[in-house]
Amino acid sequence: MGDPIYILGAGPAGMAAAYRLNQLGFSVVVVEREEKVGGLAKSIQYQGFILDYGPHRFFTKILPVRELWDQVLESEQVTVRRLTRIYYRKQYFQYPIQAWEVLRKVGWWESLHIVLSYLWAQLIPRPAPQNFADWVKGKFGTRLFQMFFEGYTEKLWGIPCTEISADWAAQRIKGLSLGQAIQKALGWNRSLAKSLIDQFQFPRLGSGQLYEKMQEYLLAEGQKVLLNTEVVTLRHRGSQVVELQLRNLQDGSETWVSPSHVISSIPLTVLVQSLRKLPPPQVLQAARNLRFRNTVLVYLIVQGSQLFPDNWLYINDPTVGVGRVTNFANWSPAMLPNQEQTPLCCEYWCNFGDPLWQAPEEELLALAEKELRQIGLLHDQKIYSGFVVRLPRTYPIYTGSYKEDLAILQEYLSQFENLQVVGRYGSFKYNNQDHSLLMGLLAAENILRPGSHNLWQVNSDDDYQEEIKVPSSPLTIQR
Repeated sequence: MGDPIYILGAGPAGMAAAYRLNQLGFSVVVVEREEKVGGLAKSIQYQGFILDYGPHRFFTKILPVRELWDQVLESEQVTVRRLTRIYYRKQYFQYPIQAWEVLRKVGWWESLHIVLSYLWAQLIPRPAPQNFADWVKGKFGTRLFQMFFEGYTEKLWGIPCTEISADWAAQRIKGLSLGQAIQKALGWNRSLAKSLIDQFQFPRLGSGQLYEKMQEYLLAEGQKVLLNTEVVTLRHRGSQVVELQLRNLQDGSETWVSPSHVISSIPLTVLVQSLRKLPPPQVLQAARNLRFRNTVLVYLIVQGSQLFPDNWLYINDPTVGVGRVTNFANWSPAMLPNQEQTPLCCEYWCNFGDPLWQAPEEELLALAEKELRQIGLLHDQKIYSGFVVRLPRTYPIYTGSYKEDLAILQEYLSQFENLQVVGRYGSFKYNNQDHSLLMGLLAAENILRPGSHNLWQVNSDDDYQEEIKVPSSPLTIQR
């Protein structure tokens, strides 16, 4: 069947593409620089615990993705009760924010402030929002923005809300209508639809089980999955990527291979700068302009059970650096070796040059413990052990000229007929897991029927892609 298709990166998008391509009869090789598949959705083991890189909820309205989960996982799924809240001013608020709950909990004076701020925003609408702050203030009012959006968002991104694109707000903030909440609080509207699912499916052995089962399937079908292997260079001739230089990270050996097609989920900025014949200066500059935010995960094994009922908590408190805390005791019971200890994952966000990124492990463990006790999530419980994982480039930052820079890269890469970019890293999109899986499936179908799908439209602009419908009829290929 000729040269194989090379999948660069074994995250959700890459593994979905490889899985679907195998079903369609193609020969594939998956190249992954880490020692396990799954990318940001992989699972790791520590002292008998199965742990994920933070929370990965398995919920989607995209039928092909739902079918993929069921096909791969089969009975290896559990139903998880969903509870996610925001910690703010020593109180807990439902997430996504339920405005009626906010009005009920913050007291009459603060509620009046929120309502008047909202009404002012509606009576004197702002011009087209130029940034995240403008968008949220225009929709919810200045006071609600200050309470629930400003501090947490700046903690996540490390820049003022006025420097974050309004596109990110429109894409990610859904389901909150303050006007309806006010009507409900006054008793005018009691028929509001429930906006949040109360349960979701999840792999029995952690989110990474989905990708590990895909790997098993690929290997059983005679396909190749090269772990601990990185892409050094892509060589192109005209409109074709003709060779890839791969390096084995264990022994340092390098090889050149010839792909028929390439599906890449490695960071877009890295991909462009890995081309053997470098792109024009303006393209390279566009790649350098795009920025990612890093994540530091601090895991603590804590004495006791039932520490708090949430799957994860958002920490909207300016006195601590931790932004999100995942409680893995509230996911699948099979992930826990005992019922006497609880594994927690504390998320911090930073840039490469920040002290947090370079801090020693023992310092980060002490920081996480101190902050959890400070906000009351932990009291006198003993910390048995812990460890740290540093994840580079986890969040694409929608700031500055990113739209123009991304458009330059899109136009340049469009000249390569046998190259597609997918996933959060590969397309510089703040994808959920199901968006990345969808991109992988559609990229595979593009190889069978070139040009069938515009991958750049997945999870774009205001169209939240959990709402799209993609034909899920099985594709066949003549062997």
